[in-house]
Amino acid sequence: MGVTKREVAEQLGVAKQTVVNYIDKLGLAPEHVTRVGKTDVLDDFAVSALADALGKNVPPRPAPEDEPDQRDSVISALNARILDLKEQNDRLVSEIAELRASRERELGDLRNQLAEANDRAARLADRVAGIAERQQAISALPWWRRSYFATKLLTSGSE
Repeated sequence: MGVTKREVAEQLGVAKQTVVNYIDKLGLAPEHVTRVGKTDVLDDFAVSALADALGKNVPPRPAPEDEPDQRDSVISALNARILDLKEQNDRLVSEIAELRASRERELGDLRNQLAEANDRAARLADRVAGIAERQQAISALPWWRRSYFATKLLTSGSE
């Protein structure tokens, strides 16, 4: 965690502008100073570098006493969330597998229907071709013989 320029100035017993000037002089700004909203936050390296440059000692920050308990609770909450996400992921994977199997069955059914439709279309095309051949044979006959052969040819082809 970091501290603000004002907090560093208070810890070192100097003005905030002095801290700003030393940050620029030491070139700490790009790597060790982060802008959060309207506040600049310094990391521990920047604080110790400023303390060394100013010849002052930085008082140690008191460590929070309840921090390990908070870390444990955060870790356990994150682990529980990870388990929930894994269960959700497993459920979604099984749903996807079921959907894929269903889609494959539907594709198989559609392919079978298409094959049946193509067979029917081929049979109908053969019948139409047969009828057309008979009509040509009838039209090639002289007009006085057409009615006899037309009746014979057309009735024998209708199955």
